[in-house]
Amino acid sequence: MNKTWNLIRVMLKMQFSMAGKSSGEKIGYFFLFIFIIPFSFLIYFAMDGIIGGLYEVLEPLDNQSFILGALFISMFGLFSFVSIGSIISSFYFAEDIEAFISLPYHPYQLMLGKSAAPFITLYITNAAVLGPGLLIYGFHSNGGILYFIYALLIWLVTPLIPFALTAIIIMYLMRFLNLSKNKDRIKIFAGLLMFIFIIGFNIVLRLDTGSNQLGENIGELFIERNALLEMITVLFPSAYLSSISLTQPDSFLGFIYLLILFALSTLVFFFYLTAGQKLYFKGVLGLSAGSKNKWNEKKIAKQIKQNSILYISWLREMKIMLRNPTFFTQIVVQSLVFPVLFIVIIMFDSGGGGFSAAGLNNMLARTDPKFTILAMLGFTVFALGINPASISSVSREGKSWFNHLYMPVKPETIILSKVLAAFTINLITLVVISIIAVGFAHISISIVVIWLILSMLTNWITSVIGISLDLYMPNMKWTDEREIFKGRMIGLLALAAEVVIFGLVILVLWKSSFITGLWPSSVTLFLLLLMFTISGHFLLKKMIQHRFFTLHI
Repeated sequence: MNKTWNLIRVMLKMQFSMAGKSSGEKIGYFFLFIFIIPFSFLIYFAMDGIIGGLYEVLEPLDNQSFILGALFISMFGLFSFVSIGSIISSFYFAEDIEAFISLPYHPYQLMLGKSAAPFITLYITNAAVLGPGLLIYGFHSNGGILYFIYALLIWLVTPLIPFALTAIIIMYLMRFLNLSKNKDRIKIFAGLLMFIFIIGFNIVLRLDTGSNQLGENIGELFIERNALLEMITVLFPSAYLSSISLTQPDSFLGFIYLLILFALSTLVFFFYLTAGQKLYFKGVLGLSAGSKNKWNEKKIAKQIKQNSILYISWLREMKIMLRNPTFFTQIVVQSLVFPVLFIVIIMFDSGGGGFSAAGLNNMLARTDPKFTILAMLGFTVFALGINPASISSVSREGKSWFNHLYMPVKPETIILSKVLAAFTINLITLVVISIIAVGFAHISISIVVIWLILSMLTNWITSVIGISLDLYMPNMKWTDEREIFKGRMIGLLALAAEVVIFGLVILVLWKSSFITGLWPSSVTLFLLLLMFTISGHFLLKKMIQHRFFTLHI
């Protein structure tokens, strides 16, 4: 057992140690912690409204235990979903897995070590969602000290069963999958699942007409369908046992159910270890399996033809971002989050306020076209501000950067291909926003066309700013692609620079009394953005001359 604890400690140090981290990465983690605090308060107050509304409806009928049942069932689903990506990444696709296989450890010991980091992720989720939920229920039910002791014990074991069952299913499936052929696709699929979960979660929030009202509506549904709720709870024994324990903490029955819950968790844990001992290595061995693809001479001959060096370099950048799972999820998927969330806000805003389709239509009908185009440009700056494709363009090369130093390709061509790639990724965002503007907000096509032309220049400028910053302060010493994006302040620096540049222009034109109307404002904006584009390329050229051949790898 001592060997297992040592292995867990080593793996956690490798994953979370701050040794070797730059000061920028440490500052990034600090600001991330600061941003988590207001987000936690937001979750707490939202849950307080929902649970409070439910409790007022269900408590007179002595059905308040259904609140806990629904909470634990939801957490079971949430923990299972969050575990999918972390288990696949940590157990099978981590860069260090093949090195650990050769060490004198049993499969279950390596599996426990690999479980440590995903478990920490689960407990962060547990602290953010289930913890406040149990506290809020305790306050509303006037739970005594015994309730809070039971709640703490149940909080500690709740993530265990969904994590273990999810891991067993994944290990069984990985036993039969051709990992060497499909592992990148599986990573991308896991990233897309997380993207879909974020969007779905926001849709649920947007459908809410008010936390208290939502609580009352759900409470009425539970009153009408008690039999259905009991059936669902029975399908999740851990949720049923936890709910009864917390609603009757002073009774002997509550204590017995708590003991049964711990016994069930222990049984599932040993089943998890047994399955890991039998299945884990069989899935990991598929990582090094060879490919059965045959040489296709005709297909290769079609692909071998002379093309522009700039085009080939751009194509290479696009393939890297689309085929590498980490780059795909961190760049392509992340670039789509903002516009898709905006669609969700417009389509599912049930309050009819300024962010609904009707509210936007009414507001735009009363607004001068000059202010409309300025507001849309400001919105575009925030949508394109943190351009992951540009702020990681140089860092993505890593230790292979030295290849550019002896290849017969001009530095300007290499950097320009990276600007084009970043521009192309953001172009997807602009197309999505254009569809929203015409299809949902019903903005005039002429205004959308003008905005799209101005946004193209804005897109190019933001791409140049991001690449200039990454060329100035790259992270070339990474061992895992995720290190390029974690804890770096470069994204915030790029956004700050863009807000200053574009913000001043928008503010001056907004306050200007001699530049009025749509066309004079649009022409002025076009000329200013064109000037910024030319200046940006001049500065980028100077940066290439000073930094391209002097980067330290």
